[in-house]
Amino acid sequence: MAAPPSVCANPGKAVTVLFRSTVKSTFRDYVQGTWGTFSTPAGRVEYIMTKARLGEESPAPERLLTQHLSPVREVMDADVLDFNQLLQRDLDDHRVATGLIPYLLKNRATGPAFFPPIMAVLLPFREGTPSRFPVFGEAETVEDQDLAWKQVQAGDAFAVRRVVDAQGDYHPVNLAQLRWNEHASRLVVLDGQHRAMALLAIDRTMSHKWRGSKGEKFRDFYEKQVQRYLADEAIASNVDLSNVEVPVTVCWFPDRVGETGHAHEAARTLFVDVNKEAKAPSESRIILLSDAELVNVLTRSMLSDLRRPDNDDLIPLYAVEYDNPDINTTRPARWSVMTNIHLLKEAVNRCVFGPPKYLRDVTKKISSREGKPERDAFMRQQLEVAKLFKAEVQDEGFTYRRDAIGNENFPLGKADVLSARFSETWGRSILILLSQVAPYAAHARALRRMEAGWTGVEIYASLARDALFGGVGVYWTLKDSYEHYKEESRNKPGTIRRKPDDDVLRAWEVIEEKESDFEVLRAEEYLGSTADERREPSKSAYLVFNTHACQLGLAMTLGSLWELRKAEVKRWKLDELPAFANALAQGWNAFFLNDTGKGKARDRRLAFSKSVSDPINQIPKLETARAVYFRYFWLQALASPDSWKHVAEWFDGRDGFEKMLSDARKMYLSFCVEERKKALKTSRPGQTDDQRRNAAEELATKALRKALVNWFFVSETDFNDWISAGALAGTEQDEAEDNGDSVDDEEVEVDESRPLSYEDLLDDE
Repeated sequence: MAAPPSVCANPGKAVTVLFRSTVKSTFRDYVQGTWGTFSTPAGRVEYIMTKARLGEESPAPERLLTQHLSPVREVMDADVLDFNQLLQRDLDDHRVATGLIPYLLKNRATGPAFFPPIMAVLLPFREGTPSRFPVFGEAETVEDQDLAWKQVQAGDAFAVRRVVDAQGDYHPVNLAQLRWNEHASRLVVLDGQHRAMALLAIDRTMSHKWRGSKGEKFRDFYEKQVQRYLADEAIASNVDLSNVEVPVTVCWFPDRVGETGHAHEAARTLFVDVNKEAKAPSESRIILLSDAELVNVLTRSMLSDLRRPDNDDLIPLYAVEYDNPDINTTRPARWSVMTNIHLLKEAVNRCVFGPPKYLRDVTKKISSREGKPERDAFMRQQLEVAKLFKAEVQDEGFTYRRDAIGNENFPLGKADVLSARFSETWGRSILILLSQVAPYAAHARALRRMEAGWTGVEIYASLARDALFGGVGVYWTLKDSYEHYKEESRNKPGTIRRKPDDDVLRAWEVIEEKESDFEVLRAEEYLGSTADERREPSKSAYLVFNTHACQLGLAMTLGSLWELRKAEVKRWKLDELPAFANALAQGWNAFFLNDTGKGKARDRRLAFSKSVSDPINQIPKLETARAVYFRYFWLQALASPDSWKHVAEWFDGRDGFEKMLSDARKMYLSFCVEERKKALKTSRPGQTDDQRRNAAEELATKALRKALVNWFFVSETDFNDWISAGALAGTEQDEAEDNGDSVDDEEVEVDESRPLSYEDLLDDE
């Protein structure tokens, strides 16, 4: 490279003319400041330390930078957003409006407001869709602002230039510029998005730029708040917006250019790395962001499949809760959804990673001891990895052995191959069950009816609709805002508060009002009636259907019966799995709809409910680990003649299924005996253990007999024959030992963050 021209002889002059451009640039937008670099799990990162500020309109880079900072929700169209492209947590607009904006604007005796640096990353976009950066061209020397710069340029997307000295070496002051064009690149806030949103909200309110912006739909969370603060004489007389500055670190990935660059994947990795020592992101967000585990990648693929425009045969995406900001959440919190991202992950975990003992042996209870090599080997079998890759896989300079690919060791650049195979087999099959089995199909139909029939064009109605059917995070912002208002009303009587008819507050009231409307729609879709006496049975049934235990039991039934088919049928094909899931769904629907509307016949749509007479469901706490017992319920429902005919062709006779059913029933009866025995220990303290056990066996057997005869087409004779064949033999030791790897019933859930029961969580809420 030719020696660059000499830099300005007067360093002070260089500083004073730093913002004066002397050449015409092909890049419209730029930032400048101190250059630096560091290494991360995402690869090499370069950055510029600079600042963003408020104040009067100005062409100064730090003033324009405020307007360039973009939350993900304003960069990408949420309707087409792929879950693999999520970069950050959801914005908590309530927190920004009530906490951060006042912090910026209110004068304090302790001095001016200070924010830690916002971290933004330059990422490639074309027409709102994530893309790739062009490769860098040759380095060249340019003169600008009376300085010599060494510049590299990635097509029309961005360019990086750094000041050099007379010898062509980088100058020790490390001055640098990052230039870009917004049609190809956007500055996306990676960390500190709430701080950035506070700046944006103030700027847009002051300059009247909400209308027409990508963030206009969130205007009602901010505009009146900011206007109130700025109209406050005590604030207006003391605050100088030009002094409101926030440090910003603008990053980019110099090695992530070209077709194999994957800058967005690097940004997700960097996000997780930056936040792992900070306040923990919610479990939902970790699943959406982290590429550290293959199970997260596969789970996201199901959400992306639901977003596809041709998914009318599947549940709508808004029936799945994936944006809960709580750090730990294991069941849906919203009345409108029927499942959540954690259940989907559990389904992937058990059906794809196993370990296989939980699918092949239905007497195994979920344990904390699971070997990674066994799980990884099972995954490779479940996805037929041997057919996807050669013996060795090259990815970004690393070599992966095919027979060592696992949950935490897989080629990220080939993750789309694994995801595609999962999506067309296991992913599709799990979604078929959650979409076609009668109670879940009815819930989805009711949701679609509510969306289609939504009336009201008022701002509050639009916000409420968006919270239930559209915007990520809007539901939680409305909820927090309403609870904040109620708390202020209780604790600060007489203070100036927002009026109860504010759009944000009214929107939450609409959401609460719509819950009863939805229950009517769902009762009509599921039980065929809107009568009051049908609403409560429907609601009670869904308190069970919408638990992780019930839904994971459904997925594990799919996994267990597929293992049975593989053992019985030599020429099975993984590509047949969705058709197999469809057959299972038809079988279960035949059970649920059997004798519907025929006089006083039992309504088997309520067979899993705990509120019916002679219920089969005797499980007091519907923990996730109780899924193994719900698997028995699903197997039992499939055993009726009308149901079995839908799946009979998939098996070599019925003997294997009957053995699986008997084993699962025996384990459930053993569980019921132990539950009865625990209750008798309190109610009959004077009895011996043997006396209580005998009484418990009698009571549990009688209850199960009634449930099977009344709800599941099992005759008294068949049940008695099953008992006589030794169904109760060994139940006493079943609870104490399960080949050495069971978890005591008092401690089934190893993860203390998981819920004790669905009912307990409702009470907590």
